[in-house]
Amino acid sequence: MTTATATDRKGPLAALLGSTVGLKVLMAVTGLLWVGFVLGHMVGNLQIYLPMPADGIHPINKYAAMLKSTGGLLWAVRLGLLATFAAHVWAAIKLTGVNGAARPVAYREKRFQVASFSSTYMRVSGFAILFFVLYHLAHFTMGLTNPADYARHLDNGMHDVYAMFVLGFRNPIVAVLYVVANVLVALHLHHAVSSIFQTLGLRTARYAATIDKIGPAVGVLVAVGNISMPLAVLLGLVGADVQ
Repeated sequence: MTTATATDRKGPLAALLGSTVGLKVLMAVTGLLWVGFVLGHMVGNLQIYLPMPADGIHPINKYAAMLKSTGGLLWAVRLGLLATFAAHVWAAIKLTGVNGAARPVAYREKRFQVASFSSTYMRVSGFAILFFVLYHLAHFTMGLTNPADYARHLDNGMHDVYAMFVLGFRNPIVAVLYVVANVLVALHLHHAVSSIFQTLGLRTARYAATIDKIGPAVGVLVAVGNISMPLAVLLGLVGADVQ
């Protein structure tokens, strides 16, 4: 009779997450969900450029009210996104530990000919993004950093997200913070998006050249879209009517 080892007693999910392949797949899937969120979030915020309609209620206020009307569903999505973010960070830390254990003696000389700038600093940009997400939630979702702006409402009781958005980015420090953070997000996406296809086995020889361009393209798109908004507010191109 043989005695089962600790590995044998593990369930299939625990065994998968205990392997390098499983951790990489977890990072890829959670990363893909966040790429979708980042793009969707950017598209929603780009409504700030839409003109004020005749009813005086800016489209971004209507968009925010629509999201708020979903009630518990919105918070379920938020909590789900935070859970996937935590899982992504956990997998990254575990992989770093596994790689370190596999090579306990440091290389005498580090060479960066193959590794790109973005892949070299993935860990740094990842943790910087984590702090940015926490600040973003405190700023726009919970109103902890700018409570007076967050408390603004229209006459009909609707939350005035348009004014909060403009007033927040009129602060040069806040605007610069968002610009720097989105440069880091773009740097992260530059490497991560293409890596997702690689990890999930979708980067075939036939489509490799195209897939390798997707990451940089998504990074540039997110950087241009998100960075343009605080700059537009600072330059008075958006929100000049907000007092």
